[in-house]
Amino acid sequence: MFVALRLLTALTLLGASQGAGSTIFPTRVAYSNWADESEEARVCEIVLDVSNPPSREAVKFITIAGYNKFDGTVLAGFLMGAADLTPSGTYQIVRISDAAFSSRTFNSLGHLDYENYDDGTVMATTQDPLVAAAFIRAVIAGVYEVHFARPDSNTEMRTYKIASAPGESVISNFMHCMDGLAVESHRTQSDASTKGSPLPEGGGSGLSIATDQGG
Repeated sequence: MFVALRLLTALTLLGASQGAGSTIFPTRVAYSNWADESEEARVCEIVLDVSNPPSREAVKFITIAGYNKFDGTVLAGFLMGAADLTPSGTYQIVRISDAAFSSRTFNSLGHLDYENYDDGTVMATTQDPLVAAAFIRAVIAGVYEVHFARPDSNTEMRTYKIASAPGESVISNFMHCMDGLAVESHRTQSDASTKGSPLPEGGGSGLSIATDQGG
């Protein structure tokens, strides 16, 4: 997926090594937006970059919401990756596993479907609009934890505690992007229905649910 490829590229610009089994309160937390589009899909993103100098580990957590241009189906969730600063001053992607997001209102385990990529990153997504809305609201609230394990540290979990929410402009940009996705997804599903293409019963993108309840 093109989102995963962009994450791989971005992580090579970051830095990090934290002790195994750590709980980290990162001193550097930065949010930004990104929108990706290909012939197959369009995706809206909230990008979280965290690090905790002098640790060599850097983590990128991307909240995604997108739709398939062929049938209008919606997908939401996250993509997570980590990188280490090497002695030569370059950054190397590290393989992670057991990635998870947790907050007072949402836990990704048991609610999102996981996929591990060859580059070491992990994606977790859902096509359920109610689950997607709950996840996006939890990210926007800004008090949550991201967890993962590294095979090179005996798979002990490390937890980054995030105590700040995305800025107003980041949230606004994301919601505006999602509004556009909802319109395009609905139009795509309507066109497909007119052509007689099989669609999930009930129709609709579900993005409006996440948008209405996310702000």
